[in-house]
Amino acid sequence: KVGVYFFTQAVNEVEAVEEASMVVSLIRDYELEYAVFIDTEGAGGEGRAAGLDVGVRTAVCDAFCTTIENAGYKAGVYASRNWYNKRLETAQLEKYTIWLAEYRSAPIYQGYYQMWQYTSKGSVAGIKGRVDMNISYLGY
Repeated sequence: KVGVYFFTQAVNEVEAVEEASMVVSLIRDYELEYAVFIDTEGAGGEGRAAGLDVGVRTAVCDAFCTTIENAGYKAGVYASRNWYNKRLETAQLEKYTIWLAEYRSAPIYQGYYQMWQYTSKGSVAGIKGRVDMNISYLGY
């Protein structure tokens, strides 16, 4: 099953729409089962979007996801538990697929999510090095 993950440094809704439009143009010839996910997490505190407030960062996610959905794809938001709790207005984003990154044996995140990334230390035959491992509750 295939989806798309897009790491952004968009600082406003206009840039988020531009980025989503670019993604749509790049995936047009592919069939996706999973959503196109946006990740607004920090770039080590040095990214151009590092100083965004919660409202603007949430608006960036919403603009990106709306553009993806208007093009006929499923949209989603990827973030860690702390990022969802402190850097996003999650109630405004729960209409999209939520992909939670929380590295522990069971998540303690109190919000709504459909995918869970539970480790960055997994292994997969044929891939050298560590691999992120996920569980999907989507049923497809």
